[in-house]
Amino acid sequence: MPEIDELLQRIEAEKREFDQEVRPPAAPAAIERLRTHARDSLRTELPDGYVRLLQRADGLDFNGYVIYAATEQAKPYLAGLAEANARLADPPAKYVFYGETGNELFAQDREGGAWVRLDRPSLDVIEDFPSFETMLERVLHDAYES
Repeated sequence: MPEIDELLQRIEAEKREFDQEVRPPAAPAAIERLRTHARDSLRTELPDGYVRLLQRADGLDFNGYVIYAATEQAKPYLAGLAEANARLADPPAKYVFYGETGNELFAQDREGGAWVRLDRPSLDVIEDFPSFETMLERVLHDAYES
């Protein structure tokens, strides 16, 4: 994840430069609660790359790109993965959602396991990725370049 680490460092530096909050790591207990929720309610395992991100920063909101936190944050607001999935779809939905922009969702297809960028209104696949890490790298790159 060297590219992801470099992008996160750049994003965090820019956020500090403009006095924006850099999220602290998620608490280990919050990550474990989310793992349990993901297994029991969302019927999935959290990808290692997502867990590593949470261990570094509890979610991300930058230039309109959001990666969900381990738990929903009130101030400043950031959706939690469990809460976002509850709002976006019932647990038997086709996708597990990990992030969003205003008009796109970043998710895993439950059936085939593919990682995808979806058009938010239609849920049509815009782009697919071979792994969560590849999808995250694209999201961070697009957020940084916006």
